[in-house]
Amino acid sequence: MKNALTRKEKGLNLLRKVLLIPLVFVAMTSGAQDQAEPRIETNTAGPVVLQKARDKATSAKTTADLLHWLGPIVLDGSYASDPEKTSPRVLGPVTPWTPVVSPLLESLSDLTPEATANASKQEPTKDQSEVAEQATDELEEKSTSLAVKPAEKEAPQLPKIVILIDDLGYNRKGMEAALDLPPEVALAILPSTPFALKTAEVSQQQKRITLLHAPMENQRELKLGPGGLYANMTEQELKNSLIKDIDSLPGIVGVNNHMGSLLTTKQTSMNWVMETLQERSLFFIDSLTSPKSVAQQTAQDYGLRTVSRDVFLDNIRNEKAIDKQFNRLLKTARSQGVALAIGHPYPETMAYLHKRLQQIDGDGVQLAPLTDILIVPSKKLAQAQH
Repeated sequence: MKNALTRKEKGLNLLRKVLLIPLVFVAMTSGAQDQAEPRIETNTAGPVVLQKARDKATSAKTTADLLHWLGPIVLDGSYASDPEKTSPRVLGPVTPWTPVVSPLLESLSDLTPEATANASKQEPTKDQSEVAEQATDELEEKSTSLAVKPAEKEAPQLPKIVILIDDLGYNRKGMEAALDLPPEVALAILPSTPFALKTAEVSQQQKRITLLHAPMENQRELKLGPGGLYANMTEQELKNSLIKDIDSLPGIVGVNNHMGSLLTTKQTSMNWVMETLQERSLFFIDSLTSPKSVAQQTAQDYGLRTVSRDVFLDNIRNEKAIDKQFNRLLKTARSQGVALAIGHPYPETMAYLHKRLQQIDGDGVQLAPLTDILIVPSKKLAQAQH
């Protein structure tokens, strides 16, 4: 009987001890948590430590929320001060810890590692895929448009040479040879000559720049032929003669002077010429037969597009001399960017140009239309005159 009682008492004592363990544990943790503000510290090298908390309810909630987020929870302080303890006391089983970027958002349950892992395994629906792909394309397009692109280098401009053939209209062979030159070569036609109209019509069909080669009085008193302009003419006589010359040739867009070493030095006569051209919206090319010419400056004063001749190709009519002048043209163009040469429908000049212009690409220049090099001046004086 005594032995049976003893066994019964021992069993009750053992049961009491077993039941007391959780209570002691809760008391220990609750007492410890009353001494400090709750503070969470993370350590990438080990488990996260939950330090002593003052508010039990807050501590319990924090612990419950963070169990799934921050890995194993340990009680700080007890093992750090006891050298005999080799590891902290762990609450709950140690499981692999998956870090999360934002654990303190409003809905923690949606951001648990398990939920995140499950969501990553789910395949997006067709609509979601299309929306995501469209958003990616828009982002790439926007990024491309905002990207700083390197400045595109412009191709270097080649020097320009321009060729104008004068004195056309008297000779059929000269006309045919000139019309057979590249279309960039401009033609200047003498008025009231046997082949003037035919030359102008074919040149217009070729979309070639065509000019009136206006005969102007020279200092050597050489004959001008029909349609000549003289220094002793009155304003009305000079303008009427010039208008008749212009109207005789279809498709002309400008005028240059034939001879004119005297008339181009006369300011009053040049004013009348430029007034007439201004009314017709024609440009003027100064053949520069006199260094004292005021023609180009007067054209600029009246707001006309204009330019002066740089080189005569064939003052000496042989291939060697023409080649020398052509090389001078190239040198001038390379020096100043553009250069204008005037030639004539001589057989020697035509033969040279037909051959030489086929090789122009090798000279590092470009054959350009006459209108490419015209100077566009200020129209202050032209406006003042109106």
